[in-house]
Order: sequence, then C-alpha cells, then structure tokens
Amino acid sequence: MYLNLVNQVCKLLNSSGDLTRNMNMVLIMLQEYLPIRNPILLIRDSVMNKYFIDIAPEVSETEKTLWNQRMADRPEISMLKLQHGMVIYADEVDIIGLPCPKSVQGNYSSTVIQPVVYQQQGIPLCILSLMVSNNDKLNEIQKIARFIADMLSVSMIARGFPSSQIIESSGESSDIPTVIDNIIGRSEKMKRLAEIIGKVATSKATVLICGESGTGKELIARAVHNKSLHRKAPFIGVNCAALSDNLLESELFGHEKGAFTGAITARKGRFEQADGGTLFLDEIGDTSLSFQTKILRVLQEGQFERLGGNRTIHVNVRVVCATNVNLDEAIANGSFREDLYYRLNVIRLEVPTLRQRKEDIPLLVDFFLEQFNQQDQKNIGISKSDRTLLMEHSWPGNVRELENTIHSAFLMEQNGLLYFGDHFKGMTIPRPIPSRDLTSLYSPAMQHNSLESEEVTAIENALYDSKGVQIKAAQLLGISLRQLRYRIKKYNIMVRKIQR
Repeated sequence: MYLNLVNQVCKLLNSSGDLTRNMNMVLIMLQEYLPIRNPILLIRDSVMNKYFIDIAPEVSETEKTLWNQRMADRPEISMLKLQHGMVIYADEVDIIGLPCPKSVQGNYSSTVIQPVVYQQQGIPLCILSLMVSNNDKLNEIQKIARFIADMLSVSMIARGFPSSQIIESSGESSDIPTVIDNIIGRSEKMKRLAEIIGKVATSKATVLICGESGTGKELIARAVHNKSLHRKAPFIGVNCAALSDNLLESELFGHEKGAFTGAITARKGRFEQADGGTLFLDEIGDTSLSFQTKILRVLQEGQFERLGGNRTIHVNVRVVCATNVNLDEAIANGSFREDLYYRLNVIRLEVPTLRQRKEDIPLLVDFFLEQFNQQDQKNIGISKSDRTLLMEHSWPGNVRELENTIHSAFLMEQNGLLYFGDHFKGMTIPRPIPSRDLTSLYSPAMQHNSLESEEVTAIENALYDSKGVQIKAAQLLGISLRQLRYRIKKYNIMVRKIQR
C-alpha cells in the first residue's frame, strides 16, 4: 500500500503544473493512505527567519492568516526547534500550536514534525506537520514522512525554489546577458540587485521598489514574483497614480451590486484577484492620505470589505509597491503616512538609473533592435557613431526613453540603419531660461540645495518647451501629471511667468 503512495507522489511531483497545487495534492494523498489528519506545510520566510503556513487542506484561509500573523509576533518560538524532526504527543505541551479543525481536536495521539531539507544542506526549505490518529503506526509514518520530505525538497529545488546553500546558475544567455528573470544587464549594480531579489523572493514580507520613472520597476516586481514559490499564482498590477481615490478603492477592494450608480453586478477587486499571489501597487507615493489609511489596514490585518458591503474578506497576498517619489521627503511634508512607510519598507530595492549602468546600454540597444526586427521581419542595424551617441546621452527617461528612441529611429531607418535625425539636438543640455527672468520665478523666501535647484530648472525648461501645458511638460519629464503639480506647488513655480 505504501509503495503505491510513494509511486503516486513521485508521479505528481514530477508532473508539469503548479508546484503549490501539486504539493497540496500530496498532502491530501497522505490523508488517504495514512492514519493522519490535518497535514500542514510551513514555508520558511528567509527575511524574518520564521516558518509560515502555506499549504493546509483542512485549515481555512482565515485561520491560516491569523496563525501566520501571530507567528510573526511570537519571538519566543525558537526556529531551531522546528529544524529537527520530532514527535509531539497529545499529552505534551504543543510548542507550535498549529490551527486544527474541531473534528480533529482531542482525536489524535501525536504530531509528527518533519523538516524538508535538500541533501542535508543548511536550513530546511519547509516543515511538514502530520497529526497521527493511531500511534501503533507512528514509526512507519515517520519513515514515510522522511521519504516524502526528500521528494518534496528535490522537486522544490528543481522548480527554482532558492536555497542559501545551493549555487545557482547565473542565468545569462550566450546572446544577451541577463541578471535575473530575463532582466538584461551585466553591470555590478544590476547584479547586486538581482542577488538581493534572489534572497528575498521567497519571503512573505512587503517589498518597496524605488527608482526614477522608466527604470523598469514593474519588471523588478515581476522578478520578485517569478522567483517565489507562488510563481504560478496571479500577479496583479495597478497604477495608483492613474486613478482617482474612488476609482482606486473600487479597483482594489471591489464593490457589491448597487454600491453606486452603475454598479449593476458585484465585482471582485484586485486584492481578491491576487489572492495566493502578488499584488503590485505602482506609484504608491502618489496616493492620498485617506487612501493610504485603507491600504495600511489591509497590510496589517489581511482583510477588507468591498465597497457597499459589510462582509469581511480575508486574503493571502504578497504586496509589492513601487514609487519614484522620495518618500522620506513626502513624510516630512505630510503627504505620506509614516506608519504605512514602515509597513512597506520591510524590503527595499533601489533600481539604478540608466546613467548609473551605462555599460548595459549596448545590450539594451541590441535587445530592442532585435525585437523590432523580429516584429517587422526586417534586418535593420546601427552604426558605430550612433552607438557612441547613445552611450553619451544622459537618458533622463531611463530605459523607457531608450526603447522609444530606438523604436523611433527604427521606423525612420535609412539604408538599413537606424536613423536618429535631429533627435538628440538640444536634449543633452536643457535650454536655459533667460537669467533676467529667473529671480521672478520663485518665492524670494525659498532656498534650494543643489539637487532641488536642478529639479526646479528641469521643470521650468519642460514648462517653457511645452508653452505652459502641464500634461506635455509631465510627458517630457517622464513623470505623472499629479507628480508635476505636486512639485510646482512645492517649489512655488509661477507657470504663467514661464509661459511668457
């Protein structure tokens, strides 16, 4: 009978399909073949160095979330106790206190705790817990648990589950080098960023991605998701700056039928859609204080209500946020909640600008050019002089600007080569506003440091070039209209005088 169990588990773990779903099926199989109940798999959070319930067929999502939240706040439980196989008998003190269905409470003899370790290397990837109803077969169950744990560890590593003791391949292709998850680069800054992502991807902690517009923050967020155990689970993204507060609340939390005019049916929000996976909140720094309060509650409690509803919904979502706003500065001027910042800033990833990784420009140029050639079935090239020009440009819009520039030159190609025309003329150094007008552009009481002065100058030049049309100026600067208006107000820039 046990041989058939091992055979079925082996087939399941070797099949293609979602690893989490396959492991859930393994736990259900154990219940069918063995006198056990309430099988639970706890995954190690590499950042917090604690184990959290990830798969538990007999435990509700609400109980799972509550137990995980309690575990996060319980420093008295030593992780060393969970890293060695043990048996906890029913009459002994339960040091873990895993959630248990009422039908099982009082109807079990012992609990088997089995660490899942890959080839005896380092810290366990996860912990397998089985509640045994008949101690007569305890020894057999322990042997089978050890065998299943070995199979689980091999399958997890084969699917890319990271282990600090395992040296993984660099992931670079022979044509265009990548640092992680198809993110192109070979600069030291990008390699360092990829190394950090590899370390924190399996954690349940929130991630804050900071960087200028166009640096590829969403690609980094996807890399974090794709390197996690839940890579097959949903990755749901939303641009917070593109929506008003009311629309954003409906988008994230969903609404019930009749919640507002036009709500003819109930609708799930992005949090529910991302349950079990990752929710990416882009431009989180541009949200209002009232909305930040609502986000904070979800992060703290893992629950919310839909618009127009009173039913509390629990979700298990890993939140990844991104912003190009200086949040320290936003906290100081009162436009961002400090408590939310500390909730988000558990893991911080700084994405380098293209100016800081210029050695990656040739790789990105070749990649974009290859993409456009494949799309249009052409064979357009680039001259050495243009490569040099691209390397010398400052790229204030970062990778997004580079991609758009290559695309434009590709469409305007001449004699089989990219043609940039006058694209770079006047772009490297912003056109200054006549000095006689500078003193009248700001409040006399305002004082700027060098960075602030550069930012003010860039905004003024963009407004000058766009004849005061703010949406065009925002596009030139590569920021949102809301961000531009915030900076205009912050620096007391007189738009009307710039127009003249």
